[in-house]
Amino acid sequence: MDTLAHRLRYARERMGLSQSELARRAGLRPQAIQFIEAGRVQRPRNLLDLAQVLAVNAEWLLFGRGPVEAGVREPQGPYETPSGGLSSEAAAIGRLWMTLPVDQQTAIAEVLRALAKRRQ
Repeated sequence: MDTLAHRLRYARERMGLSQSELARRAGLRPQAIQFIEAGRVQRPRNLLDLAQVLAVNAEWLLFGRGPVEAGVREPQGPYETPSGGLSSEAAAIGRLWMTLPVDQQTAIAEVLRALAKRRQ
């Protein structure tokens, strides 16, 4: 499965959900799911919501990297839930992140890495 469209459809069908039902559970319009599965949307803003509903790893869903299923483990900090998903605050930040152009994402990622390195 080499595209987001293929991975989303696979995960949706694996859960036995229609496009409309997935959209409802993720708080979206059915057309949003249709556009993603048709390959018209490459970086959906609501990717984290979709991954959570489908119980899949968001990185796998977007890029095809990592394990398919979201693992269940202890929270690793204040931005995770017990199921390994993101807290509502972290998910909100993730949704904002997806709205930014790639050059701004790159700049912010560099700043975050530098800040994290200073804390070590």
